[in-house]
Amino acid sequence: MKRYFHQFQPFIYLFLCLFFYINPCVAEKTVLKIAGWDVYADPVNKNKTIGYESFEQQYNTLIEFTPLQNLDAIIDVAESKADFDIFLISNEGIKLLHDMELVKPLELSRIPNYKSLHHNLQYSNWGLFDGNVYAVPWAWGPTGLLYNQDVIPQPDSWGILWDPRYKGQVALWDDVSMIWVTALYLGYKNVYSLTREQLNHVKTSLLELNKNTHGYYKGENEALIFATQNNVIAMNSWFDPSERLKAKKLNFKMLIPKEGAVGMFDSYLINKNGKNINESYNYINHQISPLIQKQMVETTGLSPSNIETLGLLTKDEIKALHLDEQDYFNKMILWDHMPRKHLYEELLSEIRNDFKKRRQK
Repeated sequence: MKRYFHQFQPFIYLFLCLFFYINPCVAEKTVLKIAGWDVYADPVNKNKTIGYESFEQQYNTLIEFTPLQNLDAIIDVAESKADFDIFLISNEGIKLLHDMELVKPLELSRIPNYKSLHHNLQYSNWGLFDGNVYAVPWAWGPTGLLYNQDVIPQPDSWGILWDPRYKGQVALWDDVSMIWVTALYLGYKNVYSLTREQLNHVKTSLLELNKNTHGYYKGENEALIFATQNNVIAMNSWFDPSERLKAKKLNFKMLIPKEGAVGMFDSYLINKNGKNINESYNYINHQISPLIQKQMVETTGLSPSNIETLGLLTKDEIKALHLDEQDYFNKMILWDHMPRKHLYEELLSEIRNDFKKRRQK
């Protein structure tokens, strides 16, 4: 057998070479691994990101996305030493990744679309360290009040969540955001540095709100399930799924109540130890291009970082996102670090336990 194998070995080698040349799809492709907020997953393929199809076709690179539901989960993945290339994180997490020395400074010459970013996002202090840019903003928006217009007349206050008429029809994001929202409703603007007395006031209000609450949702998918399957008509939401809900004949809308709202912007950062640096730059530039930004707006209801995207949006879309208001971005209280986060976590634990007890009754 060995004699025959050696005799035909050159022909086998030639066949394999021709096979892979004629069938390039069989050859191994680069896999770009990304971890970030779950809302940016493709609506159909959750292990892909918004805009993945055109990127994979153009650059012959596969996207592998790990959707996560909170900041701590993204930080955990970033420090896990897993072979991710890009992290997609909210503004208050940028400094954490920088200080942990997990991300690298960016060469903006390799991201030509950066020059078209919103003026509040270009060279933002949130992502600028020692004169170097570490983060490329991709989307932004407030954590607003999402409500069903067919059930609730247009509200002007977060107080609608406490309205006894809607008992069992309210949902809350299972996140510290519920504390921030309640603090705003109570008139506190120092939402990230509340005193013990203020936190006790918030606690009393959240315990009362538990009487109205159908459930807590952990991520984008659960929020949609609550709205479509569980008769939830109001919730605090960091993204606007109104268009997706309209496709299911549900007339939702998101607004900023009179008490104000917290908000964020999410950015791309490159893993300091990432293997696919060139592909990472290509991907980030692709994602902040106007066409892909338009896809992001249509999927998430969040605002685009690239101002050239406005030329692709309708007047109604621009108005709905308040992109015709130059100071709208500055109305948000951007997500920030909490110096005494442990007090917030203790409060959240009490509120969650109270909710569980109510459900068991």
